[in-house]
This record gives sequence, C-alpha cells and structure tokens, in this order.
Amino acid sequence: MHKKIAIALSLLGLNSAVFAGHVGDSVVVPTGVNLVAPDTVGVWSFGAEILYMKPTANFQYGTVQSINSDTIYHHNQSVDSSYSFGGTVDLAYLIPGSARDVKLSFTNLSFKNSANSQIAGENNGQIFITPFNTQNLSTLNGDGSSVKGTQEQDYIASDLLFGQWIRIGHRVDLHPFAGVRFADIDNTDKANYFDTDTAITQTAKFDSDFEGIGPRVGLDTAVHLGWGISFVGTVGGSLIVGNVDSDTTTVNPSSSTVKLNNGDDTQVIPELDARIGLNYLYNFNPTNSMSIELGFQDVNYFDVVDNDYLDATTANTMTNSDNFSYQGWYARFQFNFA
Repeated sequence: MHKKIAIALSLLGLNSAVFAGHVGDSVVVPTGVNLVAPDTVGVWSFGAEILYMKPTANFQYGTVQSINSDTIYHHNQSVDSSYSFGGTVDLAYLIPGSARDVKLSFTNLSFKNSANSQIAGENNGQIFITPFNTQNLSTLNGDGSSVKGTQEQDYIASDLLFGQWIRIGHRVDLHPFAGVRFADIDNTDKANYFDTDTAITQTAKFDSDFEGIGPRVGLDTAVHLGWGISFVGTVGGSLIVGNVDSDTTTVNPSSSTVKLNNGDDTQVIPELDARIGLNYLYNFNPTNSMSIELGFQDVNYFDVVDNDYLDATTANTMTNSDNFSYQGWYARFQFNFA
C-alpha cells in the first residue's frame, strides 16, 4: 500500500488550498512554467476529519501445538486488528500578502480488539505455549483449556506547522511545510490463561508507552481539474525524540503478582505518512468558502512499541520492537472565512 500511494502521488505532482485574491509576484520562472506565490488576504480555516482506520500490528498471545502421528504443528494465535473511528481537528491562518500560513492540529485514535482460543488438551495431542516462561505460565495442558487475548492502542498527535503556498501555472498548487509534532502512543497487550488441570486463571499484561516531540516536514499538493474539483495529496515525515517505557505483569492467584520493568529508554522514532484524495471546493462569496475531501491515509511509526517479553525475564537478550502503524479512509470538512 505504501508503494501504491507513492506512485499515485508522484503521478499527481501533490491538499487543496483556498486563496482569496489574485496571482501575485513571481517567485521563480523556469522555462515554460509560471511559478508564483499567490497574493492573499488573511483567511482563517477550521477543519475537522472523520477517520476510519485500522492498525496493522497484532498481538500473538501464544501457540497451539498439535501432534499428528510423528509431525508436530505450531499454529500462532493472534489478536487481529479491525477498523475503528477517530478524528482530527485543526485551525489555520493564511497570512495576508505572503501566501504563508500557520496551522495547529490535534488527532486522536483508539483501537481495541480481542480473540479467543481453546485446546483439546495434552491427552488429545494439543498443548498451548505462552509467549514467555514465568510464573508457571509456560504451557497449558488441560483438556478444554482456554485463552483470551486483547490488544488496546491509544494514539494522540498534535502538530504546529508553518507553510508556503506556491502556484505552478493555473492547475497545480504546492505547499511545503515544516514544524514540530508531539506524539503519545500507548500499547497494551493482555491475555487471560485458564488451565482446566489447575482450574486457575492467570493473567499476563504487556505495556509499552511512548511520548515524545520532534521536527516534522512535508508537502501538500493540489491538482485542480475545474468546477471546484481537485486531486490532492500529502507526504510527510517526523523524527520524534522521546521515552519508551515498557513492563510485563503476571498475576497468579495461587501465588503472587510479578511486575518486570524492561526499561525506560530515550529513542529517536522515525515517522512517515502519506494520503491521497479528492477535494471539492464551494465558494459562498469571494472571501468565504467550504470544502469536502475524501481519501485514503497511511501512517507508520518505526520501532516504537517495545514487545520484548523474553527480555523481561532474561537479561541481555535481543530487544524486539514493533511498528505502530495504521491505514484507512478519511472524510475532511473545512470552512474558510476572511
């Protein structure tokens, strides 16, 4: 999907803008191309987005081992992701006479998914292997033993961005931007293991929390088709500096609760995102307008989730991490007024 978006954006050339006024002074004039910064008046813009997104990561809460004749089969059991609604709100101001703007935005998404597994038991050639070895939770052997896994992911991001609108000819608008992003990513994987041999339910929970801030840059593009309709797109990236704090908690009612901290590390997390869509702009009068935009978005934070369960019980093992990423559809509504 990353490749498809990149190809589509390159074909378009790249979020639509509303300019109140006429074309102003030339910035650069390459041969055969009219490149100008539009002469603008001050315009406020309020935007709201409905996000329908799906995370790409899943939680593997164990493995069902089956023995058939002389062959041993392993089937990983996972909590698969599904689509959830979220939202974005933003406020922007287009500075008079310069085609420069400043924008503040806030995004919130929450995902919660679950899955269940049951085994026939050791007497019937099946056992359940958990993803760690502590508190007697390494295997389940009893007939009819069951497991429930859940995964919760909460995401908050806020951007403060400064940009410059540039018009190429009469059809294409470019908008390079730069600023800062704050991101807060919380991931909780939890599993309840019930073994019929002992009639005890034991719980394992794995928490990974990241919070940081860092620079962000990107480019919006709009290709105007006429009648207020435009192909639009955005590519962006961030380098977020912050702390990844993770721990593992196991609860055994017959003994005690054990909490193991994997560490609190400062890391630089790269982030890349892209979106492509179709925008319709309606002008109420020369200074007030609204736009509706529908499109697809893909966001990826690299190695931001610490899910090294083994390192929680055995020091100096290799650290394992996972990406936090999501993709899906968005609907944007924007109102512009001078």
